Amino acid sequence: MEDLKNKKICECGEKTIQEAVNIFQGTDLPYKKAKKLVTGCSKTCCRKPLMALYNMVDFGFIDYEEISFLIDAMNDRLKG
Repeated sequence: MEDLKNKKICECGEKTIQEAVNIFQGTDLPYKKAKKLVTGCSKTCCRKPLMALYNMVDFGFIDYEEISFLIDAMNDRLKG
């Protein structure tokens, strides 16, 4: 589990899943603006894992395995 928390959520911002969780927990901004705090950009490359994580933080339960799966799927799509 600890390894999943340290996985990069997006190459743009170089932030880990845990850093993204901390940012989302510390802000009341809507997703679009909170995403920029994590990635530092307006790209949509990491939209699915970030939006899922944002919603999980808002709901109060974080499924690190699902976020990791979404990140891997995103990376596979970008490489292909």
